[in-house]
This record gives sequence, C-alpha cells and structure tokens, in this order.
Amino acid sequence: MISDTDWRLNGQEDYLFGVVLIRRAYRRNASNPDWDHDHCEFCNAKFMTEGVPDVLHEGYSTEDESRWVCNDCFCDFRERFQWLIESAAVSN
Repeated sequence: MISDTDWRLNGQEDYLFGVVLIRRAYRRNASNPDWDHDHCEFCNAKFMTEGVPDVLHEGYSTEDESRWVCNDCFCDFRERFQWLIESAAVSN
C-alpha cells in the first residue's frame, strides 16, 4: 500500500479519482501540434513519440489523452484511485 506521504501524490485525486484510463501508445495532441511531449501525472516521467533516451512511448491516458500515467505509477496507484480500464480500439 502506498503511503499518504508518497512524494508523487500532489492532489491528483481531484481530477484522476475513478476516471477511465486507456493503455495506448503515446501520440502528440492533435489540438496542439507544437506540444511534443507529456509527463506522468505522478512521477513526471516524459512521454514522447521520438526515440530519445529515457522517454516513454506508451502508458495509460485519460479518454481525451490530456493526462498520462506511466506503468509503474499505474501499478502503484490503481487501487487507491479506483481507475476503470478500457481497451484501446484497434484499427484495421
């Protein structure tokens, strides 16, 4: 069980408690093409499409892809935040 004093907790309950998360490959936000990355809402790990060292290329996002959570933080906080998991649609 993660402690209430874990350094990664900073009020995310206000906007991430009970939300639907989808495991997917990271992609740039189409509504803001100048923005090339996002960060994990908990540990600040960087998500990018580019193949640079120490970045993540997939994780869990909200349905609108505005919030991202890395796999480690997902595993650590899944129960605490009571996330609902949805499968990403597979294109043919």
